Amino acid sequence: MSANISMQGRAAKRNQQGLSLVELMISLVLGLIVVSGLFNMYLGSTRSSQFSNGLQQMQENGRYGVSTLQRGFRLAGYSAGELVEPFDIAASNDNTVVVRMRLGYDCNGGSTAATGGIAVNTYTLDTSPADDLKSQLVCTGNSAGAAPMPLVVGVDEFRVLYGISTDDDGIPERYIPYEAGINPRQVVSLRFALLVNSGSPIRTRDVKSKYTVLDKEISVTDRVARSVFTSTVKLRNRR
Repeated sequence: MSANISMQGRAAKRNQQGLSLVELMISLVLGLIVVSGLFNMYLGSTRSSQFSNGLQQMQENGRYGVSTLQRGFRLAGYSAGELVEPFDIAASNDNTVVVRMRLGYDCNGGSTAATGGIAVNTYTLDTSPADDLKSQLVCTGNSAGAAPMPLVVGVDEFRVLYGISTDDDGIPERYIPYEAGINPRQVVSLRFALLVNSGSPIRTRDVKSKYTVLDKEISVTDRVARSVFTSTVKLRNRR
């Protein structure tokens, strides 16, 4: 009797050892499905986070750039005494604005004592970085040893239109792009625009986009998000 029980126990153990090939394959397939689902969730979450961060960075850079230029341009021609020409038109160009004012320091924070208290701040687009997405808006003062100071990184384009008033009523009759013959005393306002990028490709595929940056149209096809930020500044220091 005991011998039969022992033989039956050994037979049951032999029958329960390991998994069949079919069971193993089913287990592997189910495991792969679960892992694939988790990986897709992680990948989707990473892409969503990258996209959101890129848009947030673009918005922050754009708003900061607009705010900085507004403050800088409103000081054009500022003087507590003798009249100061608000712009150096000869040193400006399509994407460069040279602002003049009577102030003890320039946009780099350097003293203007050596230049009679006249600060000359040059706002321009620096396209020298090897990475095209790292082009930046910079400001260079006129104090000794002044170097370009980055203001906003990730600027693809910077354009300015000059609001001209010929009847001296302070209201612009038209906005024109840079011309060498602009009379700085007729400029009553500035309209500017920045085309700011997301800093890196954040889309999953190439997208063809067209942007209007004041008087210039720009077409690009890539995975980078961009947005145009514009503002108009009325000059306060005309006399």
